[in-house]
Amino acid sequence: MQENWVVFQDKLKVRKLKNEEMNEIKRLSVLSQEKLEIVNIDDYLISIDKIKLELAFYRDNKIIEKEVEEIAFEIGSLYGTFIERKYGWKWRYIEKNDNKGYCVVSEDQKFCCPVHNYIYTILTDTEKSNNVKLLFNMLEVIHKEKVRGLYNFIN
Repeated sequence: MQENWVVFQDKLKVRKLKNEEMNEIKRLSVLSQEKLEIVNIDDYLISIDKIKLELAFYRDNKIIEKEVEEIAFEIGSLYGTFIERKYGWKWRYIEKNDNKGYCVVSEDQKFCCPVHNYIYTILTDTEKSNNVKLLFNMLEVIHKEKVRGLYNFIN
């Protein structure tokens, strides 16, 4: 089966997610929602606070690498789902230079957030601030930013 890549320039390839990929992201999102005991998925502020607290807990406690990856995919899928629902962003798989992965992409395609990588970095890099709430809130006005090109990674 041929993948439907759109090549914008030499080092940028974008494609829609396959059904099985999207189904897995949805499954992981629901699993994370259940683990975090999020009752109302549309109450973004409380939900993002729960994600932030959970990430802080994991950072303060040693977890093995396999668990870090699982947590990053679960929470990253939920975080991306919040961005998708609140701001109308779409899921895509993107390869740009050395960056690649599942991202949520702004409607104008200027910005993309590699949510799983972002959460993974928060969990593993003590120098990285746990700014999930700040980033989420900034997305409301990010379209006002003047940037060059498409699919600028934010995290």
